[in-house]
Amino acid sequence: MSNGNPIKRIFDLYTSDLSYQEIERLIKKEAGEVYEFFANDIPKPDRSRSRFMRGLIFARSLFNAFILKLTPGRRIFYLASLLFFFVGYSGPSTGYVLLAFLILNLLLAFELADKLSARGELDVARKIQSDLIPKYPSKIFNYDIAAYYEPAREVGGDYFDVIEQNEKFYLAVGDISGKGMAAALYMVRVQSILHLLLEGYTEIKDIVINLKKYFSKNLRREFFLTLSLAAVEKDGTIKTTRAGHLPVMWFKSSQKEFSIINSAGLGIGLNDKGIFEKTLEEVIIAPEPNDLVFFYSDGVTEAMNLVRDQFGEENVKRVIEYNCDKPVEEIKIALLRAISGFRGTAHQNDDITFILLKAN
Repeated sequence: MSNGNPIKRIFDLYTSDLSYQEIERLIKKEAGEVYEFFANDIPKPDRSRSRFMRGLIFARSLFNAFILKLTPGRRIFYLASLLFFFVGYSGPSTGYVLLAFLILNLLLAFELADKLSARGELDVARKIQSDLIPKYPSKIFNYDIAAYYEPAREVGGDYFDVIEQNEKFYLAVGDISGKGMAAALYMVRVQSILHLLLEGYTEIKDIVINLKKYFSKNLRREFFLTLSLAAVEKDGTIKTTRAGHLPVMWFKSSQKEFSIINSAGLGIGLNDKGIFEKTLEEVIIAPEPNDLVFFYSDGVTEAMNLVRDQFGEENVKRVIEYNCDKPVEEIKIALLRAISGFRGTAHQNDDITFILLKAN
């Protein structure tokens, strides 16, 4: 039996798990992420120069940004491989070209090993963060509840929690500025401090003030936290306060209208000059049967499609109102489908987190 063309066998081996979706992801998502990774080190173009000169400066800046991301040892080997290639090509000398090829592949192997090692650690971090997502009940007092969390990357900086303590349920939705590992680590800290504070405080305003006190210690200046915290009482009233977070949406079913709970409050970690405690406001609402209360992060309203249009608050309201007569889990699914349909093939640009309550 013929083994077939060896070139075809090699081609089949290297392309066996290749798909159109993988190529599309490489072009649409990964290429953009690579550019964003280097973009901070590229100076803004000087509009007074010609387009040709701006192109040359951009190419040089991109090359320098790439080179400087390498370790010093790998940087030297990479530059040496370029030198060997040009010497061999202009010679011509096959030996120099082959040496350049071998050095580049060796460097690629080192970078791939680093990436796979980091990805393995990220997978572990994602599993740990997934384990920290609360296993909330389907009903709290006279409310049905549904919640959702999906990070934009392997790990995320959004946070939600449903905590039964002090004969009430506490609901939290938070967002650390930025994405990725740093934001995720800070969010674990938020969760641990919040759970600790609930053992000593019952009022949500006191909890947020003390969260700010302890969380702000050793917080890097480029990071800050926004948070909505609510306490659901046995009689159905909801006390809510927010530290710079998005307002809470309250859909009044009998009136078919929304009330936006936009209480005063500053983000945690900002330079508030001592006015955080003075401006933090607490609001009490009493939803009626079939009313809906929606806590969410900006990843919901700021979900983008390919032309970078945002999903927006009005679309959220439209989905909630249209599906208000359905069970809370079905409303959750309808909202996620609407966001996914709006986004299309665009990749998720931010963490998506929300808690939805429906009064009985």
